[in-house]
Amino acid sequence: MAPAAFDPEAAANGAGHTTKPALGTAAEADAGAAFVLESKGTWWHAGFHLTTAIVGPTVLTLPYALRGMGWALGLTALAVMAAVTFYEYSLMSRVLDHCEARGRRHIRFRELAADVLGSGWMFYFVVTIQTTINTGVSIGAILLAADCLEIMYTSLAPNGSLKLYHFIIIVSVALAFLSQLPSFHSLRHINFLSLLLSLGYTILVSAACIRAGILPELSLCYILVHLLPVPFYYFTNLI
Repeated sequence: MAPAAFDPEAAANGAGHTTKPALGTAAEADAGAAFVLESKGTWWHAGFHLTTAIVGPTVLTLPYALRGMGWALGLTALAVMAAVTFYEYSLMSRVLDHCEARGRRHIRFRELAADVLGSGWMFYFVVTIQTTINTGVSIGAILLAADCLEIMYTSLAPNGSLKLYHFIIIVSVALAFLSQLPSFHSLRHINFLSLLLSLGYTILVSAACIRAGILPELSLCYILVHLLPVPFYYFTNLI
């Protein structure tokens, strides 16, 4: 059997063990990691996966947020958020490259945190944060999608019998089905359709704003009449 590779960092720190085997080896890899690390897509698959993941409801509502803050404060806040996001992802990429160069490739945030910050309480701290964020995003996405479906339904059938909770059930069942797909590659067709819809939304909204700006004496009141209870409506907006 070949000897284990020597880790200069571990030796400098006085550790008596060698480096952790790289993720994907027979000793360490689990079935999920091995499946994820098996590359099946192309660069343009990755392109619309990333675009669809980034262009979400929060990004599409940025014009509304900028309108509330004004041009000066809105553009300043947008520039600061972009700079902070770019710095965070650049720093994370450097850390991942640093670990991979030493034979420790990570595909999970909790494993990266345990490797960099220690495998004690930090592991469970990251798991707690991830679970909280995923729960909030899942609830918010379900409520937002159901609310949009209800608005479209009431515009087509004003006297229809379906209520908001019906659409929440529909969206929840659809997401439960999609969650059973094994990888992002399995979602490539859905993500490509989402990319086209996002581009279409952007083009239509931009054209509508330009047209509204050049039309004289046009009412610009976009208030929607909501049938939801006020506390529940505030709750969905906060999420």
